[in-house]
Amino acid sequence: MFQRFANSYELVRQSWSILKKDKEILVFPVLSGITSMVVAASFIVPFFFLGLHGGTGSHSARDVQPFWYVLTFAFYLVTYFVTIFFNVGVMHCAAKRMDGGDPTVADGFNGAFANIGAIFAWSLVSATVGMLLKAIEQRGEIVTRIVASIFGIAWTLLTFFVVPVMIFEGAGVKQGISRSAELFKKAWGEQLVGSGGIGLFMGILGLAGLIPVVVGIWFLTLGAAGIGIGFVLFATAIAYWISLSVVGAALQGIFSVALYRYAATGIVPSDYSQELIASHWHRR
Repeated sequence: MFQRFANSYELVRQSWSILKKDKEILVFPVLSGITSMVVAASFIVPFFFLGLHGGTGSHSARDVQPFWYVLTFAFYLVTYFVTIFFNVGVMHCAAKRMDGGDPTVADGFNGAFANIGAIFAWSLVSATVGMLLKAIEQRGEIVTRIVASIFGIAWTLLTFFVVPVMIFEGAGVKQGISRSAELFKKAWGEQLVGSGGIGLFMGILGLAGLIPVVVGIWFLTLGAAGIGIGFVLFATAIAYWISLSVVGAALQGIFSVALYRYAATGIVPSDYSQELIASHWHRR
């Protein structure tokens, strides 16, 4: 357990060495989060009214069901597109830094817009698969749900490299899936790359945010005198968690580029330790 934590810390530290050189990379996860919230808000109203309409009777429920699925699929599609678009921006900046360049925010956006077709295509596939798995889980028996969950995990693993393959190798969706599965079979490990390690470390850091929450609750018990301080502490915890989420997303995007290069070429970028990467992934 302590060794795993130590490896997680090293992954964060080495990924941070790149992020520290190009802090503008943080712009992309910030914009991704803001845009995702706007997208979610834009779907809340129609979802709300459809829910009210669907609950008035069996006939109305049948009428609204097709549109409900269309709206849900549209939400999936737009959400995937936004997430992938900004993640591609992170990847392009990280790749330029690993090549010895000095990336800018414009470089990230140029890279994302240059691959807008590939991003949309993969968003469409991802939304379709996600929608199908969701439908199976909601309607199937327990065995069917388990099978769907297993398929979902396998799909996530085998398509892990699809986005970097599509944007760095110019592959289409079909070729991207095939190439991603090939790379995954060549380089795999107990933990899913450093994503698990980075996620573990950021999660542990996130626990620190509980301290102001607990203290804030204590202040609220003091009555009117402690309400202001309590809410300030709650806001501090929320801001801390948001900051961790932004940094974590940037670190994940940076490391995914390093891992893709290792899986494709066997070469570890200079900012990372050969031993550390190999401890997470064993080339076959």
